Amino acid sequence: MRRTVIAAKLATGLAAIGQPASASEHQPPQAEGRQDAQALASKAIEYLQRGEDLTDKASKMAAYQEGLDCARRAVAIDETNADAHFAIFGNEGRILLLEGVTPNPVSLLKVNRELERALQLNPNHADALAAKGGLYRQLPWVLGGSLSLAERCLTKAIEIDPEAVGARIELAATYRDMGYPERSVPLLEKAVSIAERQGKRRQLSEARSLMHELQAP
Repeated sequence: MRRTVIAAKLATGLAAIGQPASASEHQPPQAEGRQDAQALASKAIEYLQRGEDLTDKASKMAAYQEGLDCARRAVAIDETNADAHFAIFGNEGRILLLEGVTPNPVSLLKVNRELERALQLNPNHADALAAKGGLYRQLPWVLGGSLSLAERCLTKAIEIDPEAVGARIELAATYRDMGYPERSVPLLEKAVSIAERQGKRRQLSEARSLMHELQAP
């Protein structure tokens, strides 16, 4: 009983502490500043995608660090840029994983604040929704994990971006974890089709691997 109470308090604390700052605390930049920030944010996301496609640890780390630097510079110029906040979350999260940091309340709060800010600025940010869904699926319940919330976020991400590959793979994994593998296969078939067309080799491999797992006797 005592352990359950402590876990509930921890989950509640994470939800409260991780809330992003109010938009009213920040002054919007001039048009030129917004353009500069968006250019940096786009570059940061490119580094994030590059890091995910690379195979050796040193190259991945270098890409993520470059991406994180660009994203932080973008936020310094325009704090209201949702892509920049998402890029901080993505690049910093990958760096923590490469460094072997085990998910814990401190590390989660550090990166989740950026993800929440991205969604506060743009509730329809497809990549941020997919990332949020992935966190809900992968985290234990004591740290806020929830398969039903994962399904909700990932479904919305796919509705917003019909070409989303990663969100489909995560949703397929979510349905597997929920005990509905039959719902996963159509998602993976579509993910394979899109990944092949877009040349996304890493995600193509992930989708095929999960499909093989689900179809194995």
